[in-house]
Amino acid sequence: MKRVLFWLIVLAVIVSPVFVSAGGKKEAKPAEGTQETAAVQTVHSNIDEFTYIQQPGTKVDLTKYYAEYGVESNSTITATGGVVSVEGLPKKLPVPNKKYKIGLALYFTVDEVGAFVLDGTKKAAERMGIELLVNDANYDQVIQDQAIEQWILQEVDGVLFYPANFNACGPILKKLKEADIPVMAGNPPLVGEVNSVMTIDNVEIGRKSAELIVDALKVKGDVAGTIVFQTLPFLHPNAETREAGFREVLGKYPGIEIIELTGITPEEHYAAFEGAVQANPEMVAAWGLYSSAVIGMANARKAAGRSDIILVGVDNDRPILAGIYNGEITGSVGYNAYNHAEWTLSNLVNLLNGVDVPGQIIGPIEVITKDNVSELFEMYYGGLTLKDYMAGK
Repeated sequence: MKRVLFWLIVLAVIVSPVFVSAGGKKEAKPAEGTQETAAVQTVHSNIDEFTYIQQPGTKVDLTKYYAEYGVESNSTITATGGVVSVEGLPKKLPVPNKKYKIGLALYFTVDEVGAFVLDGTKKAAERMGIELLVNDANYDQVIQDQAIEQWILQEVDGVLFYPANFNACGPILKKLKEADIPVMAGNPPLVGEVNSVMTIDNVEIGRKSAELIVDALKVKGDVAGTIVFQTLPFLHPNAETREAGFREVLGKYPGIEIIELTGITPEEHYAAFEGAVQANPEMVAAWGLYSSAVIGMANARKAAGRSDIILVGVDNDRPILAGIYNGEITGSVGYNAYNHAEWTLSNLVNLLNGVDVPGQIIGPIEVITKDNVSELFEMYYGGLTLKDYMAGK
């Protein structure tokens, strides 16, 4: 009897199914019909939504890309799934192999871009059954580092990373690598190593912004005069590449003089632009390189009674879209921050599930004018209408 029992046990061990997790550890295979079984993958859950710019099997080299625009970079992206572009929100989200614990390290949530990334990531994490830990660094790398160090102690499964300081985040990324914690970056760092990044074409954003100004000046008669643009007071690769595209277009017009101003908050940009208007009464146009700049400049221009100054922006915060509708802002170049929220989380979960992921995902941008602002408002704000927003609803 004992011999029969022994062989029954041996047989049970032999046929008991196992699988190798993404970390290489053998675990008991989940029973059929459970959430874990549904999540076992061999390819990316969104592979049918990818347009390949660079085929799988190669690594992304953003250092070379940034060098073309005068931005020093010494970063590494390890995923070998190529470079892809996407059209909008992911059509489906992956099913996690287990309840992952993921940290969301955000640079700033005062503007709507950061706030939307936070909101979108929270909602997607809830739908996927993920435990999400959140830190808003308020542009302070020390605060971001401290939060991530705590997450390492808590043994998070992965981190969604939006650098507070693009050149000072190398040490914390090294600690994440040493802890074997995968990192999906929503803004690519200029130093350190991450698994994958989500980007938009910021050079094209700069070009499209400049083209809006050129077209408006042509209607007035001549592409000439002083143009002010307002950016951040520190190195930001998105800002540098936007500026490069902007100068590329306007550089074709010798009658244009460009003046650069900086700030962070709408109040700082208001004060800077107020002074610029007084110092440059001949100003013909202005460009806000991100939402806080646009909003501050729009308020200062209105206070100065200078509706003759063409104003163009970047981002799609509600006050900007309302200004476009009212004719106070000529146009803006926007992108849906919810794309970043859902694609970064989707890509990280795919990575944790053990499948090959793109090294870079490039999201779409939109040129916003009075002709399409109402339609795009509904897209950016999940079906809410610009008409209701302007009515205070």
